[in-house]
Amino acid sequence: MIMAENELLKEDSDTSESLISSRENERSNNKPRITKWMVVALVTTLLGSCLPAGYCLGVINTPQEIIREWMRTAVLERYDKELSAEEEISLWAVVVSIFVGGAIIGASFGARLADGVGRRAALLLNHLLCFFSAVLLIWCKEFSSMEMLIIGRFTCGLYAGLATCLVPLYLSEVAPAEYKGVMGVTFPLGLCAGLLISQVLGMESILGTACGWPYLIGGFIVVVTIALLLHPILPESPTYCYVISMDDTKGLKELQRLRGDKKYIEVEVSSLRMLASAGSKTRHGKAWGLLRVLQSHGYRMSLMICITFNAGQQFSGINAVFFYSTLIFRTAGLDLHQSQIASIGAGIINFALSILAVPLIKHCKRRVLLLTSVALCILCQVVLMVALRLIPMSSYAPYVAIAALIFYVLVYGMGLGPVPFMIATELFPVGPRSVGLSLSGTTNWLSNLIVGITFPLIQEILGELSFMLFITSSCLLFIFIYRFLPETFGKEVMSLPHLSVEAQDNDEGISTGTEADSLEVRMGTHLYQVQL
Repeated sequence: MIMAENELLKEDSDTSESLISSRENERSNNKPRITKWMVVALVTTLLGSCLPAGYCLGVINTPQEIIREWMRTAVLERYDKELSAEEEISLWAVVVSIFVGGAIIGASFGARLADGVGRRAALLLNHLLCFFSAVLLIWCKEFSSMEMLIIGRFTCGLYAGLATCLVPLYLSEVAPAEYKGVMGVTFPLGLCAGLLISQVLGMESILGTACGWPYLIGGFIVVVTIALLLHPILPESPTYCYVISMDDTKGLKELQRLRGDKKYIEVEVSSLRMLASAGSKTRHGKAWGLLRVLQSHGYRMSLMICITFNAGQQFSGINAVFFYSTLIFRTAGLDLHQSQIASIGAGIINFALSILAVPLIKHCKRRVLLLTSVALCILCQVVLMVALRLIPMSSYAPYVAIAALIFYVLVYGMGLGPVPFMIATELFPVGPRSVGLSLSGTTNWLSNLIVGITFPLIQEILGELSFMLFITSSCLLFIFIYRFLPETFGKEVMSLPHLSVEAQDNDEGISTGTEADSLEVRMGTHLYQVQL
């Protein structure tokens, strides 16, 4: 009798284990997969926004002597005025810096555009602006028009700033929970690819010539045209449909299209509906803006993190490293052409590390990535500064400087390069997320402008000791990350202790606590809690 009971218990145990195993297998099989519409979203944003932004950022440097010669001729022909050396330098400074000025403006209103017309329509407007910019730049020489060159550079910056907000925002909302971090590094990956392409095409043997430079600075029209052709089939963000525009029907349709099967979206639909319900309770007829985010105590630290990260990225010394790259290669015995090739090699390494950042972002904790990246960047800059000081005295110093430069590019690309562009998508929920991204992008481009204006003056005074300023800035950034950055890896919006969402009432389907209301949302295999 006892043996029979034991056998029955064993059978029940085996049955339970098989049921648990089958449920776990079913759960793993129900994970959302990458569909063709996800690929369309990724390719369209990459070609239409990311690549052109990086391309325009770096394309103007290589052919500058040729373009400045054309500027003198164009002004003389059009206005019968011969530019003095000071006037030429000032005019060229306008051509270069107006791109960053446009980017600051574009980033500052990217959030309002995305929430006002929708993510898909905002991307379309951005791609059309990009196309218009390319046309102006390609035809400026034909019409001998400095105005077309300046306006084209300004609108280039405008769409680059918009892209800084729109791309991370859109891709973080269309991606499954398991791939949000990976999609977040698309923008810096596209920037690096665009920079590299502009370096290659700008060589004198390709388009860096007196006849080819208009096609060089406007050559991104090719990839933007492809993006515009793909736009009619571009999915809208389901999160925008559910939470911002309150269109459940369209949101469900877009979610089914992105995920490929109804069985993948049941939990996600429930989560989005709860977020939309919570949003309707907290909105009180007001849209999220910078003032409202600043008034929300729980988001002030998130804003501070985003501002500090994006400013710290630009003040980390990456521009100084590339400024000295040609000098370092020339000192090592390379001629001008060879040093340009070597600089392109550094760009290839930067792009390769951006690709490597994809699995790193997917599998590594953000704090570990950033702290490691910043610490190694500091070490590389110290070695580089010392090696530059020793170049007149040691034949080995140039090679040490080259090694430090290459290693700096490697460690910068693994964390400090990509993470600041996407950290706002992990620190803010849907409503104020666009505001966080806009402020992040504005800070990044404004810091870029400050460094671009001040670094040549500082370098003229301090020489290689100018790295001390960037080393100090990086040390302060390391301390800030260690002290204030919460770990966001594997966490949706948001169980982080310093975040909150303002609300006053409860609703059906929202679970609440006793001391503080909260909303529990399950995304993928994780259960997250949003403080209300």
